[in-house]
Amino acid sequence: MPTVELISITPNHMELLKTACSQPYGKDVAKKSIEKIIESGHLSVLEHCYASFLVKCSIRVLGQLTRHRHLSFTCKSARGSVFDTCIIPDGMYDFAKKHGVPKEVVDSMIDEHPMLHAYKECIMDGLAEQDAAYFLPQGVETSLVVTGNFRAWFEYLPKRLCKRAMPEHRELADKIHKELAKAAPEIFDRNFMGCSDCKEQSCSFGHKKGDKK
Repeated sequence: MPTVELISITPNHMELLKTACSQPYGKDVAKKSIEKIIESGHLSVLEHCYASFLVKCSIRVLGQLTRHRHLSFTCKSARGSVFDTCIIPDGMYDFAKKHGVPKEVVDSMIDEHPMLHAYKECIMDGLAEQDAAYFLPQGVETSLVVTGNFRAWFEYLPKRLCKRAMPEHRELADKIHKELAKAAPEIFDRNFMGCSDCKEQSCSFGHKKGDKK
């Protein structure tokens, strides 16, 4: 499953935010004022602070992650490195158990996925890595550094912590949230699962079918 390491965050982020927030009003602001500014939806002040993570996840999740355009990415290259393992989702273990397939058989796919095996064989036979990469399954594990300002992370979290999000991506978002909450609790130590404020009418998690919001 995905792993997350916080590798950089704006030092003294609260002092920076206090300075930024004091400019419109020409006077110093307190921590409580910053909290009120954020709660009121004026998130532009959060763009002054940044956090960077080293992430490992599947290529499938990477495809979703890059849809968040205000984040910046530097990813493992399929031309300059070799991919060697797959991520197996919990849903596959549940499916296998339901059909009487031993866990060991599913585990064997981590290193012996048929497409991953073909990819490795082609490289050993001399095929260029960039061409062999066409064999890679979406479940193959990749790594990247992803950076975003606090506003980008603030807007990313409710979308990917949502119960409707793909389980692997939800786990990734949960780990990012926990790291941010530890490093910048004034901003991120909050519940981003605001089902009561969600406007997605097709969702059945936060309200009963037919309820108006």
